[in-house]
Amino acid sequence: MKDDRCIAWWPWLVAGLLLTAAILVLVLWGPQVYAFVGDQEQVRGWVEGFGAWAPAIVFALELGQVLLAPVPGQAIEAVSGYLFGPWLGVLYAFAGLALGSLLSFWLSRRFGRPLAVRLAGEGAVARLDELAGRGGSLFFFLIWLLPFVPDDLACLAAGLTPMSTGRFLLLMVIGRLPGIVFSVWVGASLGNIGLVWWAVLFVALALAALLVWRKGEELQQAMLRLIGHLSDGGRE
Repeated sequence: MKDDRCIAWWPWLVAGLLLTAAILVLVLWGPQVYAFVGDQEQVRGWVEGFGAWAPAIVFALELGQVLLAPVPGQAIEAVSGYLFGPWLGVLYAFAGLALGSLLSFWLSRRFGRPLAVRLAGEGAVARLDELAGRGGSLFFFLIWLLPFVPDDLACLAAGLTPMSTGRFLLLMVIGRLPGIVFSVWVGASLGNIGLVWWAVLFVALALAALLVWRKGEELQQAMLRLIGHLSDGGRE
């Protein structure tokens, strides 16, 4: 059996190393990096040189983060918006997210709780059972719509309920699309801000990540209580 502490801490170790590397790069080569990254058209031209591989990578990352959660989906979506603009950014990101969500639902429906637990990790077993036990279309829709809740885990949990595939797709698409559109729009707008605002954004994201790390469980519990209250009477 895997050690829950390893499952809980390795993403933060990776995130810490990446953050340290990013700070080092900014300190040593900040102006040069901004000169390239801050020129949106130049970056897009460089990405176009990769042909179909660039959108395929965004698609694969979105698909993978639903099942494995290696990086936050919002970060992938913002990058997609920055690289491809609002329309194609949404298309590439949402295609990967939708397929990953459907695959997660289907695997859970086909192979049951044991596989869902293996995909979610031992630490998420109680939350998985809680979500599956709540049931109700409105409950799942609000999880996919609102922030600070385990929306990817909800795809696995939905597969353990009697919810039909068609209803799952409808609720998931309507619920998750607004968040993706917003993240992609933020990414697409980054080319219009200066170096100071890039620094402010970087600090804000770091503080948000720290807040989620320290208070993530409390935030999730509070949001799930709110969703439970709002969805009372919305069970199938």
